[in-house]
Amino acid sequence: MILNDNSSVNDEAAQSEIVKDLVGISLAKLSQDDFIIFPQNLNDSVDLDDSNYIFESSNYNVKTCNVVGLLKKGNDEIRITSRFYETVGDSSDYFLRYLLQKVMNYNVISNKVNLSEEKAYYDLLVYLFPVYLSSAMEKGIYKEYVKKQYNDANIKGAIDIVRHIKSNIPFSGKVAYGTREFSLENKITQLIRHTIEKLELEYNFDFHSDENLKGNVREIKQVTNNYSRIERLDVLQENIINPVRHGYFEEYHQLQHLCIKILQENEVGFANENDEVNGIIIDVAWLWEEYIATLLTDFTHPKSNESIYCDGGKGHVRPDFYNEQIVIDTKYKHCEGSIKREDRFQIISYLHYRNATKAGIVYPSSESILKSEGKLKGMGGEIFKLSFKVPQRIESYDAFDSKMQESEEDFISKLKEL
Repeated sequence: MILNDNSSVNDEAAQSEIVKDLVGISLAKLSQDDFIIFPQNLNDSVDLDDSNYIFESSNYNVKTCNVVGLLKKGNDEIRITSRFYETVGDSSDYFLRYLLQKVMNYNVISNKVNLSEEKAYYDLLVYLFPVYLSSAMEKGIYKEYVKKQYNDANIKGAIDIVRHIKSNIPFSGKVAYGTREFSLENKITQLIRHTIEKLELEYNFDFHSDENLKGNVREIKQVTNNYSRIERLDVLQENIINPVRHGYFEEYHQLQHLCIKILQENEVGFANENDEVNGIIIDVAWLWEEYIATLLTDFTHPKSNESIYCDGGKGHVRPDFYNEQIVIDTKYKHCEGSIKREDRFQIISYLHYRNATKAGIVYPSSESILKSEGKLKGMGGEIFKLSFKVPQRIESYDAFDSKMQESEEDFISKLKEL
């Protein structure tokens, strides 16, 4: 079953067990369960805060919010795509794929052919791997105690009688023993290594396009000298049975979870023995804002809240983008017609806070629109809305990529008109 973001849920979908289980459940709650939610930290996204939902109910109607994803419960599945997704060509969600590729700045080309719609959507997970890897390795390479077996004269553990008799008769001065050592080569680093090898082989993933990513991959390979392709299933099973639990290594827990999903693919899926809903959730509102940041290179894009008071009081705001004249707030939701009341008040407050001359919203649309909402009374200033035209009914990703570049040029041109 396929649904679009920011859209009403039809009666059939509303009666599904997945929607019934998730309607009104906050993303903060889901982040503690068997869900992959991106961005990892809900606080990174103003639009995807703790009180946001996948499905929201109002006046007996259920609708989707600013998220896309893949949800499963047993054999039932719901995919929430971007509302610009169209089932033509190879039926891939080109818009979502384009945003991920631009924001993550990684080139991913799948070597697989004739992907099903489900597989093509699931493969979006590979874009998240470098981000999760970088976040985890900021804590350093994961270390844990592992069992080691030796057969030498430097005894430093429990003697293994059976192995000693088998290996050292007649006695040659060596003793078979086992010990536990704090090691960089463990189930987690091996899992990461297997994921890296899979992405390099099956997706032509370029791990050298980013210096930080290149360094992280090099370190993982250096500490996993015993890597063997034929041990992948054993490593995967060990990680499924033994998840990382220590709170300090939360980032490694999230990375472990992601690696397991990438290595499993859809042969195992997301269902577990409790038949609970599991899945992948991506905040498109956050992704949209970060994509616009790649275009507005001459604007300030603050990453933290700013105090509205001269003495640094507790009131805070965070305009998405601004320069000396213009303040811009990105919106991913539907913005057809006049600017909605709450959005209008928000950008007016940004305009006066930044002492700017113009303030407006930027949103995706099927049309290219630049419209002045009018000049303000009192302290003055002008309110506007500017759309970014998303190409429609494109039959290949290469063609979509080309059309998006044309839309980017048109968007920048209209911005200059302001």
